[in-house]
Amino acid sequence: MKLKALMAGAAAGAAMLCSSAFAAEFIVPPFYSLEVVDGETSDFNYDKDTRTLNLEPGRHQIVVLFEGTFGTSKEAKLVQAANPIVVEIMNMPADASYTFDYAEPRSLNGAEQYARTQKVTLTNKDGAPLQQAQAYYYILAAESGFSILRGYRQDLMSLNRLYSPNYVEGRNRTMGMTSYGAPIITSDSAANVLNSNAQASNITMAAPLTSSAQESNLATSSTSGGAVQGPSPELRNLIIMYENLDSETKLQFVKYVMSH
Repeated sequence: MKLKALMAGAAAGAAMLCSSAFAAEFIVPPFYSLEVVDGETSDFNYDKDTRTLNLEPGRHQIVVLFEGTFGTSKEAKLVQAANPIVVEIMNMPADASYTFDYAEPRSLNGAEQYARTQKVTLTNKDGAPLQQAQAYYYILAAESGFSILRGYRQDLMSLNRLYSPNYVEGRNRTMGMTSYGAPIITSDSAANVLNSNAQASNITMAAPLTSSAQESNLATSSTSGGAVQGPSPELRNLIIMYENLDSETKLQFVKYVMSH
């Protein structure tokens, strides 16, 4: 019995070593941040220290955004590309390592110029360029232009280009559990609801005084008969959006405002 247990343990250990040895990886280049991986915006297997995204062999879609602080210590400025890069990997082999090379900017002017062009070359770990049949990339632009609240996942979904093997429509989602044992269910985004075939009864009106379209209908009157002047609807919308951001995005927004 002991011999069988030892053999079973050795087999399990060997299996774990094999699975880790044959894992694929994508190295995120400097000054690029990871935004979306296979339709997920968080909880991916990414090591920030080594900038390594661990992946299973097979099909993958990776969205990265160019951003960083450039210039001298006296004139440092946050530079961020208006549009992200989408890397489409057709069928990543086991134990493969992909990344991309680009002319990394060394100055503020160089960074601002590169943010407008973003010409890169997809390569393997040895620096050899990848064939288009292996992987290719494109810049994901938006008609609305630059926006700090832009959702790249929704942009891809609107183009019918989103690769999200684990995506479940909102109406089919079920209750789960957090790592702390609390029940949780994730709602679908408003944009996806509006673009889907969901019944109109599932769409409710926004809370009062939260949009510029409602401002004229919900103005407060003063005793003299005129409307009370409050914050502009644009400012109110911006405040509400800011309060709904996570801490990291709030910090990025503050840095952007301070640098302009």
